[in-house]
Amino acid sequence: MPRAFIPSALADPAFHVTIEPAVKPGQEVIRILVIGSVHGVERIVHELYRLGFAEVPEWSKPLPTGRINEIMRVLTRYVVVK
Repeated sequence: MPRAFIPSALADPAFHVTIEPAVKPGQEVIRILVIGSVHGVERIVHELYRLGFAEVPEWSKPLPTGRINEIMRVLTRYVVVK
């Protein structure tokens, strides 16, 4: 008898899971969000690259925000907590 199939949220390409390394003692996770149109977000990500702020691949893939024609990309940084 076949088992009932329950689709996993992980099968949905819009569902994005990122596994991050554990934060070391004395560090804090900081996330920077860029939200807007695909063109606008990509422009900011590339401008920040040209300024030496972050490599383009360091940003998350474009993620839907739930609003029409709007995405977001996330950059995760680790800073020392004093």
